[in-house]
Amino acid sequence: MRRLSVVHKACGVLLIVSLTITGCLGSRDWDYPPPPENAYLDVTADQKVDGSLVVVPLDDKRGTEMREQYWASVIPFTTHATAVYDRPETVSSPSPVDEVFFAPSRDFARAMAEEIRKTNIFTSVTFVDKDQPLPPSDFVLQGRLYSTRWERNISTYLLGPAGTVLWVAGLPLGTTETDVEMFAQITRAGEPENVLWGFAMEFEAKEIDSLYRGLEDSVTNYPRGLQEGLRLAVEDLVEKAPTRLKP
Repeated sequence: MRRLSVVHKACGVLLIVSLTITGCLGSRDWDYPPPPENAYLDVTADQKVDGSLVVVPLDDKRGTEMREQYWASVIPFTTHATAVYDRPETVSSPSPVDEVFFAPSRDFARAMAEEIRKTNIFTSVTFVDKDQPLPPSDFVLQGRLYSTRWERNISTYLLGPAGTVLWVAGLPLGTTETDVEMFAQITRAGEPENVLWGFAMEFEAKEIDSLYRGLEDSVTNYPRGLQEGLRLAVEDLVEKAPTRLKP
């Protein structure tokens, strides 16, 4: 029994080391335009709007669920252990595999401003942070952020701590799912209730993780997902703005 206890303790140490491995994590920082291309959308307006646009941070409407149950992976015959974060950037002292460094309300809005500016549809596009005064403009883009949900499931293949040996051998440690859901709208400056254009964006991604690959993809799925949503939104804006947005 004592020998078995030593084995369990050794496997437990291996589990902790595996979950806190940092050499293969890659960057955990916000990066837009998204890697590996780091390129903005190739969308250009044929017709322009004779007016300026100000973009402000999104109104944060995300949930507050914060649940980490990695401890369950040490129990033999447990199928998986889960961590779920509605606001992953706010988690205090997360496992390194769950670290994400961004400010979605600000970073997503700034990305929208950059993509719209590249289309040359407005005479000017300015991002204004929440602690800055709004400059004079013809239109204002604002919106609501509903989800940046992060869910990671790890599996020790029903073996408890001993299953981490399979991770080291190259088998997947689990999966990570990320969601982006938001809504953006443009109103005339000073008339927040007068919506001239609006668009809902949603993106889901699921990555298979291992100790040697995929751990960075879950983080970069946020800017990639945002850009995919913005592609449809910007194309719709370029098509409809000349008739809907008039100073």
